[in-house]
Parts: sequence; structure tokens; C-alpha cells
Amino acid sequence: MACVPRLLLAPLLLAALPLAGCGDDGPVHLEVTVQDWTGWSREQPAPVVTTHDVSEGGTFTVEVIGDEEVVVTVVQVDGEEVALEISEPMTADGRIREPRTEFSLDRDGSVTFGTPTLDGGTTVTVAER
Repeated sequence: MACVPRLLLAPLLLAALPLAGCGDDGPVHLEVTVQDWTGWSREQPAPVVTTHDVSEGGTFTVEVIGDEEVVVTVVQVDGEEVALEISEPMTADGRIREPRTEFSLDRDGSVTFGTPTLDGGTTVTVAER
């Protein structure tokens, strides 16, 4: 009879295993590459790479062309993705007419967004390393 409770407990433990990775709120190690660019010259500025260890609710700043600072907030970290909120609307995938402030990257992945401009601007890539 003492074996019955153990047998009942085993399925419960197995069911809880997928939940073990949920709620992983960091900190995450992010590598941020900032590349200013211009359509008026063949020469382009060198990219600037920084790293940040950020937990949910944490922020870091990125300088974009025009000496503006954009604040990036890590709004959620879980087992599948890192969700970011940007203080200024940015574009992704060349969709200049659809700027937005919310982006996400897969865990161990990256996301790229940029200023909504045509003749010069800044491209930012955030990658979890």
C-alpha cells in the first residue's frame, strides 16, 4: 500500500516539468548593435555594440541619429521570448509606414528595428547571447 502514493505522485511531477521554464524573468544578457546609416555616402559609420543584463521592467538607452535617445524596456521574459517596448515608434522589415513601439525576440534569437526614415537613420539589432 505504501507504493500507491508514490505512483500517484510520479504523474504529477511529470506534468509539472514543462512548467519549470515558465516565468523566467531574467536577467537576460542582451547584445545591442546600433548602426547609423546614410543614403548620401558610400562610407558608413562603424556600428556600436554594447551589452546589457536586464530583468523584466529593466531599461537601457540607445542613441539614434540626430542625438536622440530611445529607451528600450524589457516588458516580459519567459521561456520562449523576450518582449520589448520602445519609447519612440520604430520600423521593422522595411515597413516605414507602419512604425510601432512593441517588438519581441525568441530566446537566443534577435530582432532588428530602425528609425522610420528614408535617406538616413539608425538600425538597432537586439540579440540574446
